[in-house]
Amino acid sequence: MSLRSLFGRTATAPVDDAILTVRVDGNTVATIRAGDVPCEVQPHVQIDSGATIAFEDSAGAVHRHDLSVGSGWLHLSVRVHPNFGCQADAVVTARSDHPPGTPLGDGDTGIRFQPFFLAEAPAAPDLSGCGLFARGLHFGGQVTPGDILLSCECDVCGKAFIARSFHAGFADVAYFYSASGRYTLTVDAALEGAPAPLSEPDPAAVSVLEARLPPAPDGTRFAYHNPFRCPHCNAPYIDFAAQPTQRPGEYYALYFPDTPPIRFDAASAHFASE
Repeated sequence: MSLRSLFGRTATAPVDDAILTVRVDGNTVATIRAGDVPCEVQPHVQIDSGATIAFEDSAGAVHRHDLSVGSGWLHLSVRVHPNFGCQADAVVTARSDHPPGTPLGDGDTGIRFQPFFLAEAPAAPDLSGCGLFARGLHFGGQVTPGDILLSCECDVCGKAFIARSFHAGFADVAYFYSASGRYTLTVDAALEGAPAPLSEPDPAAVSVLEARLPPAPDGTRFAYHNPFRCPHCNAPYIDFAAQPTQRPGEYYALYFPDTPPIRFDAASAHFASE
C-alpha cells in the first residue's frame, strides 16, 4: 500500500462524475473524478461547533467523521493518489486563511482522518485490527505532533472516533491498554520487564510486570497484548492479540481525549497523578 503525499491540480468535476465527494454538514465542498487523479483539493469552510465531514465514494460508501471541535474555519487537504488511496487532514482555526504547512497556533486544532481506498482501487488491503502505521495514521521516520487529533474508523461498526497519540520512545515509557480498551497506562521504560518501544520483550519479564500493575479504574487488567478498542461497539481496533508481530513496532500509543494516560509509580506500586 502506498499513501504518499502527491500534490497536483485542484479538481472541479461535476458531482455526477465524482469518484469522491466531500461534504461538510451535508454541503458539498469538493468533488474529484478519475481524470483528476493524482490530485489535492483544499477547500476552506466556515463551520459551527459539532460539524461533521463525510467522504463518499462512487459506490456510495461513506466515511463520516464528527469534527469534535468548536466553531471556526475548517481548512481541508484531501489527496487522492494514483492507487486511489485517499488521505485527508484538516486544521480548524479562527482565521479564514491558513497557508499549507503553517504551524498550529494557540487555539488551532489539527485533525488527521484515517486514510481509505476508493471504489476504483484495484486491490484494497484488509487492515482490520492493524496498527497506526499500517493504517496511515502515522509514518515511519516522521514525527506526528501530539496535538494532532486522530479521527479513526472502527473496522466492525464503521463509526469514527477521536483519539490522541504520543510517541512512547520520545517519552521514554512503555505502555499498556486495559482489557476494556478504555485506559492507557505508562511505565518507565527502564523498569524491569518494561516492553520498551522497538524492542522484543522478554515474555516472562513482561508477565511479572503485568502482575504488579493495579487494575484500571473500571476494574479490568492492563496487559501488553490488550487491544485498543472502539468506544462505540468495543471491538478491537488495534488487535495485538490477533497480530502480535506488529506490537513491538507500534511505538505510538493511543488514548481517548477524556481519559489521559495513567502513570504507574513503581516505587509505591500505585498509579501516580500526572
